[in-house]
Amino acid sequence: GDTVGDPFKDTSGPSLNILIKLMSMVSIVMAGLTVAFSIL
Repeated sequence: GDTVGDPFKDTSGPSLNILIKLMSMVSIVMAGLTVAFSIL
């Protein structure tokens, strides 16, 4: 886009996106392990 806030958004956006994906992946894995161990 051609708005004023875009340069800042473009620099901070990707890293934040990666961090969010990483956190969600970790939480999903942890939840899966917890369920697996509670069943066992």
